Amino acid sequence: MSDSTGSHEDLVRENQRLKSLVELSAHLAGAQGGLGEKLQNCVEVLAGLTNAEKVSLLLLEGDALVVKAASNSGLIGMRTSLEEHTISTDVVKRKAPVYTKAVEDSGYHEVSRQGDVSSYRTGSLISLPLMVKDQVVGVLNLSDKQGASYFDETDLEMAQGIAGQVADQVNFSALHSRLNKAFLDLEASQRAKDDLMYMVFHDMKAPITGVKEILNLMADPAPVSGLESGQLLDLAQSDLELLWRRISNLLDISRMDGGDMPVNPVPLDLAALAKETVGRLMGICRLNQVGIEFDFQGQANARIDEDLVERILVNLLVNAIRASSPEQGGEGRVKLSLDLKDGNAVFLTADSGQGVDPALGDEIFERFAQGRHSKGSSGIGLYFCQRAAGLLGGEVSYQNAGTGGAVFKLRLPLAEG
Repeated sequence: MSDSTGSHEDLVRENQRLKSLVELSAHLAGAQGGLGEKLQNCVEVLAGLTNAEKVSLLLLEGDALVVKAASNSGLIGMRTSLEEHTISTDVVKRKAPVYTKAVEDSGYHEVSRQGDVSSYRTGSLISLPLMVKDQVVGVLNLSDKQGASYFDETDLEMAQGIAGQVADQVNFSALHSRLNKAFLDLEASQRAKDDLMYMVFHDMKAPITGVKEILNLMADPAPVSGLESGQLLDLAQSDLELLWRRISNLLDISRMDGGDMPVNPVPLDLAALAKETVGRLMGICRLNQVGIEFDFQGQANARIDEDLVERILVNLLVNAIRASSPEQGGEGRVKLSLDLKDGNAVFLTADSGQGVDPALGDEIFERFAQGRHSKGSSGIGLYFCQRAAGLLGGEVSYQNAGTGGAVFKLRLPLAEG
């Protein structure tokens, strides 16, 4: 009668064990709950199935093992450097499990339980590596079986099966996190692209609309109150210059990003080019009520890309003119100077505006950054200047003048041509 009762109790326990394993497998594979919740549930179920007094689950983070779940909640978050000598770190290094019925006979008798100064009570432990494609991602630990002297082979087999499921879950969670990050990055990139396209079309529309209105005014036989034809031409030139700069800058920035921006060096007198550039901008100066001065006597011969140098100078000068306009709070003066020093040509563009916000620093050279509150600024001119100067072996920098305004410096290497 007693044998029959014992067999029945064993069968009930086995059924309960199998039910717990099925529920745990379903929980680990399910979509509900985060990784931390699943690992903690795994620890609690495993402790109940094996009658382990202590169960902990550690994951590898950099050069340390971090407790992510444990029957003793006080251990969660504890870090153990891989340089320390512990059973868990040894399991990671050897990529092999540790199963012993008596710690004192296993070579680990001097290693105490993590977070506890006492020795193992029963001397029995199971420490298993969590493996993903021959790589250790963590460690599963069981120690001190309740009601028995040691863990048996059934406990070991069960723990190994669960360790495999946990490793798969950890790997899946890591993949999901990377995919989710990639998706969020893609969404952010798409939003940035949409914002860029909106800004580009908006920036292009403004000068085109201005030129259309000016042409309509000039076509009207009736005189325009307060405006002469020369002023209308200056307005048209300013808008067309702005449109040309933005289109050219955007197209060439795209070519620079793709690594296919050509550089065509030719023999060039930089001083003559600077004078021609200043002359081209007289209409914009008149429109903004700004006087511009070029200071250099003589020649500055170089072998360099003429188009890129002119484009950099135009961007810097137009920015200076707009910043110096009385409408923007400037004093109506811009000075462009050229100096030859240590094998370099150094252009200085000094404006009489309100200067650059000191908090920005070199961020003003980043794409879409704006260093001043100028109406109509797109935030790509200075970025283009820095990139183009770099292609020519030079650089663009700036500093705020002590008397007000900003001084932008363009350094270009002189290769005599």
